[in-house]
Amino acid sequence: MNKIGKFFLTATLGCLTASAWANEVDDLRIVQKQILENRTIDEVNRMAHQIVASGLNAGDGYGEVWIRDFNTFIQVTMDVSPDSVVTHALNTFFHFQGKTGDIVDGYIDIKKADLDNVGGYKYRLADSCPQYAAHKNTVETDHETSLIQAVYQYVKKSGNKAYLKSVINGKTVEQRLEDALNFLMTEKFNKQYGLIIGATTADWGDVQPEHAWGVEIDENTHFSIDIYDNAMLIIALNNLMELTDDQAKKDKYAAIKDGLAKNIRKHLWDEEKGKYIPHIYLNGSPFPASFDENQIYYHGGTAVAILAGLHSKEEIADANRKMLENVKAAGAQTIGLTMYPTYPAGAFQGVGMYPYGYQNGGDWTWFGARMIWGLIENGFIKEAYTELVPMLNRVVANKGFNEWYTQSGEPKGSGTFRGEAGVLVKAIEMMRDWAKNYRAVPMVKEEGNKILFTFGQSNSANHGQGLYKPHNKVLNYFEGMTYPSQDPLIGATGEGGSVWNILADKMIDAKMASSVTLIPIGVGGVEISAWAEGGFLNGKLIETIEQMKKQGIEPDYILWHQGESDNIANTSTEDYIRMFENIRGAFRSRGINAPIVVAVASYHPNCLEEDKGCSREIREAQMQLAKKYKDIYLGPDTDKLDKAYQRADGVHFSSLGQQEHAEGWLKALKNIK
Repeated sequence: MNKIGKFFLTATLGCLTASAWANEVDDLRIVQKQILENRTIDEVNRMAHQIVASGLNAGDGYGEVWIRDFNTFIQVTMDVSPDSVVTHALNTFFHFQGKTGDIVDGYIDIKKADLDNVGGYKYRLADSCPQYAAHKNTVETDHETSLIQAVYQYVKKSGNKAYLKSVINGKTVEQRLEDALNFLMTEKFNKQYGLIIGATTADWGDVQPEHAWGVEIDENTHFSIDIYDNAMLIIALNNLMELTDDQAKKDKYAAIKDGLAKNIRKHLWDEEKGKYIPHIYLNGSPFPASFDENQIYYHGGTAVAILAGLHSKEEIADANRKMLENVKAAGAQTIGLTMYPTYPAGAFQGVGMYPYGYQNGGDWTWFGARMIWGLIENGFIKEAYTELVPMLNRVVANKGFNEWYTQSGEPKGSGTFRGEAGVLVKAIEMMRDWAKNYRAVPMVKEEGNKILFTFGQSNSANHGQGLYKPHNKVLNYFEGMTYPSQDPLIGATGEGGSVWNILADKMIDAKMASSVTLIPIGVGGVEISAWAEGGFLNGKLIETIEQMKKQGIEPDYILWHQGESDNIANTSTEDYIRMFENIRGAFRSRGINAPIVVAVASYHPNCLEEDKGCSREIREAQMQLAKKYKDIYLGPDTDKLDKAYQRADGVHFSSLGQQEHAEGWLKALKNIK
C-alpha cells in the first residue's frame, strides 16, 4: 500500500474511532460538567444569601413580611439567621391568626402602618404582638397553605419537630396548622366542584380586575376556582401528612388530597388542549363574553401543579415545551413568563396590569424557578439547567434580585426581591446536588491506583477532537468527589476531547497502574502568568492542592502542558522559568512532592513566521527547568506534532494527534525512576 493510501486508511479509522467514542458518551455528563463548573451559580448563591440576611420583608418596595414570599426564602433565612429570627416570624403569623383559622397575608412594624387610611389596608391588631399590625389580602387563597409549607420547611431543615408543640396564645403550632386547614375546608371549599375558591386573579396573582387596587373582596368580586390555589393546598396536605405522627390525621389529609386531585383533573384540566382552564366562575366572569380566556396558558399555576405531583413525565415534558413556545412567541426571556397570551389592555383596572406588565405577562423568576424545581424533581436535568441559566445571568447582569422583568429583560417592581433569591437558591441547591451525586463513586484507595494532576492551557484541557471513554478503571476527581472518567473531563475547560483519559488507559494496559485517578484543572488560552502568584488561576491551583491535602490525596505525577500562549506573548526564557518556579513552590510548600513532568510545548500556527511556529525561548525554559531541578522531568515534545492530521484546527490535537500525544506522555512516565 502506498503512503497516501495508508494515510487515508489510518485517518478513516481515526474518524470511526472518534465517532464510536462520541456515541458512548453520556449526554448528562456534559450537563453535569457545566453545572459543577458554572461560577455564575456560585455568585448568585452568594448574592442571594447576602440579600436575605439583610431582612425578611419581600423587597425594598415593601415594608411587610408577606407569608407567600417568606415561604419561598425561609430556608435561605435559616442559612444566615439565628433560629429565633425564623421562629419569631412564623409565630407572628400565628399571633394574628383569625378566629376561623385564617392566616394574614403579612405584618409590618406598627409604627409604619397607616392605621387611619380609609380605603387602605384593614389592619388587624393583636394584644399578644403589639409591635406589629397585620392585614389580609382577601382576594387570594394561598396564605394558609403558604404558612403550612413554611413551617414544614423549617421543621424539616432544622429537625426541630418540638416546634410543633410550642404554644402560642393557648394553642400549639400543630393545632394552629389544623385550624388553618379547617378554614380552607369550611370557608373556602366549594362542594359542587370539590375544590377551594378565591377571587378572580391572573394565575397566581393577588390583584382582582374589578378595582384599581384590587386586593379586597367586596360586592364586585367574581369568585372562581383556579389551579394555583388548589395545587398549593395539595402541597400543604403532603406537608401535613409528613409532619404528623397521628395516623388518623394522615388518613384524613390523604383523603382530602385524593379528592382534590381527582376534582382538579375532572374540572380544571383541559385534556384536549393539555392545559389548565384559567377559571371556573361561580358568579359570572369579570371579562367580556367575547374574550376567550381559555386560550391563556398559565405558567405559574402549571408549575405548582407539577410540584404537587399532579402530572406524568409525558405531561411535564409537554408543559415545558408549551412554555418555551410561549416564551418565544411573547419575545420574553425565560419561562418565568406568567402567561401567554396575556389579558387584553383594560381587562384589569389596575394601571400596572397592562399586557406583559406585572402579573399580566411579566417575567417572574419567582415562579419560573419553581418550574425548574419541577423539572429537576422529575429528571429533566438538561432542560432545567438550560432554562435556569438565563435567570441566573440576569441577576448578575443587574447586580441584584428583582420582582419581575419586561419582555426585553428590564427589571421592574421591587428591588432586593428576596422571593427571587430564595427560589433561585433552591434551584441551585437541587441542581448542584444532582450534579455532585450523579454517578459519583468512592475514591479509589488500592495500591496500584495512580493519581495524575494535570494542568496548563487548552491542550491540557478538553479542547481536542473526539470524545474518549476509557475501557479501564479511570476516575475523574473534582472538588472532593470522584466520577467514572470520560471526555470531557470535569474540572478542565472545554467540552471536547483530552489526552488524559487515553493516557490513563495506556498506563493501565502497560501494567503501570491498576487504575488511574485524574485531577484535571487545565484552562484554555492562558499564559503561564495566570497560574503563578498574582494570576487569576493561582487561587484555583492552591484551592485544589489544599483540597487534596485535606482528603489525604497525594498525586503520583504532576503533568504540565502549556506554552503556546506564551509563544504569542513573547515571554522570555527567564520569566517563564521564574513563574514556573513559583508554581512548583505552590506544591512543595504544601507537602506535595510528586514528580513534575513538563511537556515541551510552544507551537502555535499564529507564529509560523519564525521557528516554524515554535518558540526557542519557551522550549529552552521548559528544558532548563528539567535540568535545574531533580524533581522536574521532561514530558513529550508536542511541538513535533505539527502536521495537519495531528492538529484538528491547527492548534488542538485531532483524535490521531491525541493518541500520539498520549504515547509521548506514556514514554516520558516510563522513564521516571
